[in-house]
Amino acid sequence: MNAMSKPPAVSCVHPTSLISGTLVSTDLKRARHMLEGAFGLECVEPEPGLLLVRDRGFGKGGAKHGQPYWVLEVRHSDEIAVAQEMLNHWGMAAPSEAAVDEAYQKLSASKEEYGIARVQKPRFRNGSYACYFIDRDSNWWELEYRAPDLTYEVLRAKGDLHHDGE
Repeated sequence: MNAMSKPPAVSCVHPTSLISGTLVSTDLKRARHMLEGAFGLECVEPEPGLLLVRDRGFGKGGAKHGQPYWVLEVRHSDEIAVAQEMLNHWGMAAPSEAAVDEAYQKLSASKEEYGIARVQKPRFRNGSYACYFIDRDSNWWELEYRAPDLTYEVLRAKGDLHHDGE
């Protein structure tokens, strides 16, 4: 085993959780309409040029209230200096293959309304059934259904190929 594959004894950073990611948009109003209307996410604009996005259900009285959550920070930019590529995408989980197919149909029919530039047909890829779509700001999105034996929780429970059994 080489030194690069061994975990560090003490890390440089001591995070408590992964909490956020950042993307840019040239039109926060359009981005918000897509995130709320097409994706069902919750948005707030706490200051000009900043939109905060999270999954629904964390507000007071919600089923997830009090639990940790992730946030996407959408920042206004006058231009998109570096277009994103499909491998740099934001992923969302779907409850079934049928849900992916239904979302594909709905997104394809409402691309103009939500500012979606292109929607790819669903297909099996890398152990999941998914469709990818790109918004007008070059942000790629994936909606995927993973079979129960391929969810991230199950894969993580298998352990680390490079470190287990040492």
